[in-house]
Amino acid sequence: MKSIYELKSEAYNLLSKDWGNAIGVTFILFCVSIAASLIPYAGDAIGIIIAGPLAFGTALFFLKVSKGEKGEVEDLFHAFKSKEAFSFSLIAYIFTLIIIMPVFVVCSILWVTLFVGDFENIASLINSGTTSLIENGISSAPYTIDPSFITEYSSPLFDSGIGTIILSALIIIFVPITILSLLLSQVYFILADQKTKSASEAIKMSWNVMKGKKMKLFLLQLSFIGWAILSVFTFFIGLLFLYPYMLTTYAKFYQNLYD
Repeated sequence: MKSIYELKSEAYNLLSKDWGNAIGVTFILFCVSIAASLIPYAGDAIGIIIAGPLAFGTALFFLKVSKGEKGEVEDLFHAFKSKEAFSFSLIAYIFTLIIIMPVFVVCSILWVTLFVGDFENIASLINSGTTSLIENGISSAPYTIDPSFITEYSSPLFDSGIGTIILSALIIIFVPITILSLLLSQVYFILADQKTKSASEAIKMSWNVMKGKKMKLFLLQLSFIGWAILSVFTFFIGLLFLYPYMLTTYAKFYQNLYD
């Protein structure tokens, strides 16, 4: 397995040959995703339907770039022109949600329960907060809520400090979700690279191939945090450069898994 530096260097060198094309495809991807989410009433449903096929197209485009080939804008919409690719990518997206969301919900409930006490206390906390808002006037601003209704129903852990609360959230919620995300991270690269694989086969392959490689990919992802923070200060324009860099690097990582 190549080092993080080697993967990123190879990705950068490949992109330097045609940054414009990669940035253009990224811009189109962002525009399509945002436009779909803004559609009244149906935006969320449309977003779910197109998320998988767009992820397939994105993986296909950047796999080509990572192999030194020229990616085309049409690659981004490849799954919309193939019934098989569309169905496989959509099913893969839904399966991923089915796998991750229950874990997220259970972990979130566990975390809240640790700090609030039990489900009865959670209900009392919500009711007390709602009553307080109504009595003070929801539209009045600024308004304050008596914190006693929180401490009355919370567990002793709630008083342990914000640091403990945040740390526990990271451990209980972030860690399991991150592990699952890493295990499923190669699904769309597999679908795009091995187009005969079904969604379930791609999920199984990603799960198996990422065993023992999760930390490597996690550290690779962390290496982009600095650039992501800088992108915020460019009003997110920097993401048009960062996203292709990240995806090409991830595509190189995928290839390296089978080398």
